[in-house]
Amino acid sequence: MKRRPYRFGNIVATMIAITLTISGFHSHYNKKEVVYHVTVPKTSSVSKLKICLVSDLHLSSGTYMRQVRKLVKTVNDKHYDLVCFAGDVFDENTPDALMNRSLQEFKNMKSTYGTYWISGNHEYYGKHTDFTVFEKYNIHFLRNTYETVDNTFNIVGFTDKTSHDHYDINKVIEGMDTSLPTITLDHNPERFDHHTYFTDLQLSGHTHNGQIFPGNIILHYYYQNSYGLSHYKNHYLLVSAGYGSWGFPFRLGTQCEYDTIYLKLRK
Repeated sequence: MKRRPYRFGNIVATMIAITLTISGFHSHYNKKEVVYHVTVPKTSSVSKLKICLVSDLHLSSGTYMRQVRKLVKTVNDKHYDLVCFAGDVFDENTPDALMNRSLQEFKNMKSTYGTYWISGNHEYYGKHTDFTVFEKYNIHFLRNTYETVDNTFNIVGFTDKTSHDHYDINKVIEGMDTSLPTITLDHNPERFDHHTYFTDLQLSGHTHNGQIFPGNIILHYYYQNSYGLSHYKNHYLLVSAGYGSWGFPFRLGTQCEYDTIYLKLRK
C-alpha cells in the first residue's frame, strides 16, 4: 500500500515526459507561417512587396531534403516578390553532399526579385564559407555589401559577427540611395541599433525564440527583441524563430516557422 503513491507518481511523470516529447517533435516538424504587416514612410516604383523570410534551418539537425522540398514548393505556391535567407541554413553537422543537394533545390525557388542570402554563425562553425558557390545556384549572397534591386529598393547584407570580418558600415552603404526603401539582413539581431540610420526593415534570426521553454523568457532579457516584430520610430526589426532546430529536432513552447511580410510603402 505504501508503494502505490510512488508508483502512481512514476506513471504520471512518465506520461508527462512522453507527452512533452511528442509535443516537442511535433512542434519541430509542423512548420508554421507567421504573417506580418509593415508600413514604411517611403515611396518607390511599387507600392508593396511580399517578402518571405527563412532562417535557421540547421540542415541535418532534424531538417533534411524532404523539408527543403516542401519549403521550396510553399514559396513557389505563395508567389513572393522577394525571398530572404537570414543565416544558419547550414551548420557544423551539415555534410557537403546535403549542402549541395539543398542548394540545387533552392535554385528552383521563384520570386519576382530573386533569392538573397547571408551567413549565420553556424556556417562559420561548420566552415561552409566558400560563398562563391551561391552564384551558380542563382542566389545573391551578400557579404557586407548592398544591391539596389530594379531601382525599387535596397537590400543590405552583413556576415555574422563570428566571421570577424572587419568593415566600415559607411563604406558598405557608400553610394546607396537611402530615399529608397531599405531592407537589411543580419543573422544576429543585436546589431540593429547600428543600422537604424539607413534601415527601414531588418530581418534576423539566430535566437530560435529560445527553442525550449523557458529559453524564450530568458532571451527576452538579453535582446531588445528576441522574437517577432518590434518598431522603433520609422525602423522595424523582425526576428524569426527559425525554420529548424539546432542540435536535435525538438521545440517546446516555441515553434518552427517561416515568415511572410507584407511591406507597404507610402509617404
